[in-house]
Amino acid sequence: MTQNFGVFLIIIVVLFLRTVRVALSSPSSQKLKRESDGAKLLVVIGSGGHTAEMVHILRSFLSDEKKTKKRDYFSNVFPKREYIFAVSDTTSVAKIERFEREEVQGGTNGEYRNHFVPRAREVGQSYFTSVFTTLLAFWHSWRVYWKTKPDAILTNGPGTCVPVILACFLGKVFGYNSACKVMYVESVARTRRMSLSGRLCYGLRLADVVFVMWPELKEKYPRSRYCGRIY
Repeated sequence: MTQNFGVFLIIIVVLFLRTVRVALSSPSSQKLKRESDGAKLLVVIGSGGHTAEMVHILRSFLSDEKKTKKRDYFSNVFPKREYIFAVSDTTSVAKIERFEREEVQGGTNGEYRNHFVPRAREVGQSYFTSVFTTLLAFWHSWRVYWKTKPDAILTNGPGTCVPVILACFLGKVFGYNSACKVMYVESVARTRRMSLSGRLCYGLRLADVVFVMWPELKEKYPRSRYCGRIY
């Protein structure tokens, strides 16, 4: 009951802010700014299987060029990479740092930074108290978003991503970093129905593009893009 109310509240707030955004929007172009030194990518890292999936997703960028140039390709396109973790998720930090050290860096000029935010809700936490922890997570997510000002956000659906994406949406409402693009990749574990994070991003159009890995999901959510399974 409380969870449903929380989702309902998010929907109402987003719809209200979307109305405000339309009212305040100007006819100026909202295209993604491309600088000569590449784009800044903000990656939201979940725990467990989400981390393993995200590493596979990031590897797909590495394989877009010839094997001998793949590291340089990734670092040239995204020379500045920002990673967001939950404060207690030390395991995922180790996996991403190993990925950067062994598969990306390898003599390139790319750089990355790690950021930490509180979890919106811990396992077993009551839905009532999660309202307050979610607000705290949003505040910290907003601070990271404001500080990093990314060109694009990449996430594959952990609960940590919702406050980050809402921070991006709020920024767009009030004209801050309006060109930032949100790329949401639904987990391969979701074969018939999107996760709650996915349904929010898809239904409320919080993400600029939603990728799914199963054709059944593409049929159910026609605005999504089918990308096939990453592994």
